[in-house]
Formats: sequence, structure tokens, C-alpha cells
Amino acid sequence: MGNTKARYTFGIVLATMGVAATISLSPAQTVSQPRPLTQFLEENGWVPLPTPDRRMGPGSVVRVTKKENSVSIQWLGDFRRCGITDQEFGFVREKFPAIGIGARFAAKASIAAGYIAKLGGTADFEKAGGAVLQIESSGGDAVSVRALAIWLAMPGAPRRMPAVCNNFLAQEDVYLVSEAFRISKAVYDVVDKNGAKLPIAGAAFGQTDPSSPGTLSVAEDLYVGVRRVKQLAPVLAQPGVEPRAIPEADALLYALEP
Repeated sequence: MGNTKARYTFGIVLATMGVAATISLSPAQTVSQPRPLTQFLEENGWVPLPTPDRRMGPGSVVRVTKKENSVSIQWLGDFRRCGITDQEFGFVREKFPAIGIGARFAAKASIAAGYIAKLGGTADFEKAGGAVLQIESSGGDAVSVRALAIWLAMPGAPRRMPAVCNNFLAQEDVYLVSEAFRISKAVYDVVDKNGAKLPIAGAAFGQTDPSSPGTLSVAEDLYVGVRRVKQLAPVLAQPGVEPRAIPEADALLYALEP
């Protein structure tokens, strides 16, 4: 009975979190060490985020803070909450083609840990050396900074916006993410320092043992890289500003804390 459960594929949809996940259990194996996801992103022109986040898509507002020899990034909100629509923002999903499909990459164990926690699962993360993910669906999304400037120049736009939105426009360390790369579907394994899979247990994962580790397949937008991060203040609030005049934080972001 235990072996039957270990081979069972369990599908679950968490509607409240927007997560679709499938857990399949397979025999233990040691995987080769793939190259880091951060290296792959940099090679393709994206600035890797220290912590991948489904909120960090184009249109999100972030604070970029420089501390001595490092830089940190903090999500503050989404400019859509200020009243602009995706159409007015010039939002394009999949403006940039999918890359990395079928390839395996090394990532932080915390990425897989977040999904495992949502499913009520457990793993021995003290032994974890990281996670290995295989990309099954990806793409780059974008909004138009020019479209935002035009929208802000409309009569009465600043007055219609909540105070917090006007506050965004007044701070020099606040930026708009205009392009972001997402992984929409991936298969995750938690591995030890030698690359061997670690068992995942829990109600959704059945009864596992060291010889039957779990593989987690997740369908959810997760933004892992950004670029064209534009400073909002002070020039964006001025009518007629060309996007090329807006300072960019991309070079600064390459010093992000690991």
C-alpha cells in the first residue's frame, strides 16, 4: 500500500493562491550539477532578482537602495493600483520569446520551499544544497514607459491618483520595472550538496522515504529577472518627457545583494 501511494501522481489546485501543482514521486537519483539560473539570466540580458517574486512583473514599483558596496531592492506596489489599465500601460505579455525551455538550472532551495510550504509539505532543508528546476514555460513581459508618461500628462491624472502614487513620483530612489522575465511552469527538485534529491513528505506528497524523493511541478507566474528599470522621479511627472531621458537603474541592479 505504501509503495502504491509513493507512485501515485497527485494533482492539486490552490485557487486562493493561484497555484497549480502536480507532485510525482520517482526513484532516488543523483542529478548532475546544472549551471546557475542567475548565470543563464545574465547571459540573456536580464538582471537576476535576489528573491524571485510573482509580484515583480512589469508595472511594479520598487525601491532601489545602495548601501556601501551592495544594492537592495524592495517591492512597494503596482502602478496599476494608481488607476492605469493594462491597455493604457501598453502591457504586452510574451513581448520577448520563451527561453530555456527543457533546460535544468540550479537555484536557491527557498524557491521550491515556498511551493512545498503552500502544499503543506516538509523536507529536510538543513541538508538542502539548493534546488534544481527545469523550465517548461517562460517569457518576457513589458509595459511602455512612454504610455505611462502620456497617461500621467492627461488633465487631472495626478489629482485622481491616491496619495501613495503621487508619493512614488516624488522619491528619487523609487523605480518602475518596465520589463521582466517570468517562469510560468517548471519542475522543481530539492537537492543536497551532492546533487541528490531530498525526500518531500506531506499529505499532498503521499508517504515518502529516502529512496523515493519527490518532484514538484508548478504552474504559476514567477518573475526571476528584470531590466529597463526606470526612475520615476522627477522627470516622469513632467509632461512631454521622452523615455530616453528617464534614468535607468539596470547597471545599479547588477550589484544586488546575493
